Amino acid sequence: MDQRIRIGIIYSYDENWIGGTYYYQNLIQSLNLLPDDEKPFIVILSNAAASFESIKLLHYPYISYQLINQTHSLSQRVSNKLKRIFVKNWVYQSAKINFDIDVLFQPSEINLPNTIKKHLYWIPDFQELHLPHLFSQEYLAYRKQSQEAILGSTHHILFSSEDAKSDFKRLYPTAMSHCYVVNFAVFHPDYLSYVKTELGQKYQIDMNVPFFFSPNQFWKHKNHIVLLQALKMIKETTHYNFQILFSGKEFDPRNPTYFEEIKEYVIENNLNDCVRFLGFIDRGEQLFFMKNAVAVIQPSLFEGWSSVVEDAKAMNQNLIVSNLRVHKEQLGDQAFYFDPLDPKQLASQIILFLEKKINLPQFNYEQNLSLFGKNFMNVVLNLKS
Repeated sequence: MDQRIRIGIIYSYDENWIGGTYYYQNLIQSLNLLPDDEKPFIVILSNAAASFESIKLLHYPYISYQLINQTHSLSQRVSNKLKRIFVKNWVYQSAKINFDIDVLFQPSEINLPNTIKKHLYWIPDFQELHLPHLFSQEYLAYRKQSQEAILGSTHHILFSSEDAKSDFKRLYPTAMSHCYVVNFAVFHPDYLSYVKTELGQKYQIDMNVPFFFSPNQFWKHKNHIVLLQALKMIKETTHYNFQILFSGKEFDPRNPTYFEEIKEYVIENNLNDCVRFLGFIDRGEQLFFMKNAVAVIQPSLFEGWSSVVEDAKAMNQNLIVSNLRVHKEQLGDQAFYFDPLDPKQLASQIILFLEKKINLPQFNYEQNLSLFGKNFMNVVLNLKS
């Protein structure tokens, strides 16, 4: 290209929304696989200089960093009325930004004063449509307002799944927005060099006992309870010796008592010996546990395009997942499904893995890594033209 297109990306390293953090990191790594003359120039906009360090580690060759003045971080509470939920909203200085950006890529909920002509809005999912009871009325109104602001013919919206795009069409059947779907892919740091015995000692796990792994933040819609209910059924009716390992941030901003309720269930039902809570762990360690599990279990009541599923696909690991439309979109017939409200179904799937040797799926994931950036750039260039 004669002159590299300049793409602005709003980014903040945030362990409370680590899926969003990983999304942008994976996007930049995929863009780095493009031929050199097709690589865009990226302008990282952040509310914290420390966030730049996680992007610098990716060694993308054409990039700059701009610190935006603000008073609220990406996942910080916006007001006392919204204190139970995370709104991805920044409050900025009055000056409008530009930085010669050609296209600004941003979550639909961020209102960033700017003079940039082209915008690509990202809506990962519509959890509020399916599980409105998990949100405050104030937040539901805010989210709807931010979506209604981009329904015109001059607006461009990116979805991570056909499922999310379908929800959008159902919510806004007369919307004139230009809609695109780009599935994201995941890149993995080294995780094979970890030593099983050392991790076992670190987390006090008997690594000789088979384990299933559920690596999700402890948010209520992740539905950890159905997995514990299934475990209880199996322990009461069989003699299988196995463990369930959980990892993830142990706090739900919308349901602050959720993790304590999960721990209480474990204690009350005498499941302590076969359940381990690892907390928010190193990314490489998380992937090691995924790879060495009997299977990865994703019991969610709702997902966007799931990064946990993509992680397992990238390493050709078996998955036991709730029968959500988006899971089926991601996995097709290469997964084991169950009704997320039926612990008996999940127990049957777990027992299947304990009784039989299940072949690993083959996803041929390598091509997905480059397609993410290629398809994203096709959308961006469509806006620029």
